[in-house]
Amino acid sequence: MFAKILKTLRKENDTTQCELADKLGVKQSTVSSWEIGRSRPTFEQAVEIANLFNTTTDYLLGRTESDSNFLYSDNKVMQDFSADFCKLSKQEQLFIIRSVKAYVESK
Repeated sequence: MFAKILKTLRKENDTTQCELADKLGVKQSTVSSWEIGRSRPTFEQAVEIANLFNTTTDYLLGRTESDSNFLYSDNKVMQDFSADFCKLSKQEQLFIIRSVKAYVESK
């Protein structure tokens, strides 16, 4: 399950095995080995892979069917949102956070 999910996530994010290997500090052959099910990453590597692809380790390991709690699981959308959010003042950020929290609690 992990091998298939990793390969799918990598391709959906237009990332080559070499690029992923570079980001993780491993060889391309290691990523290839993970994708064919010959071996598995360490716990720390699995966490880093999940972070890179903006998903959860549960999804990565096949424990859940959902790859994210976000409507927009696209890394670019979340990165853009984060960049815009960081441009706001502390007061504006707190307003957004409180507004979202109030909205969720009202449902």
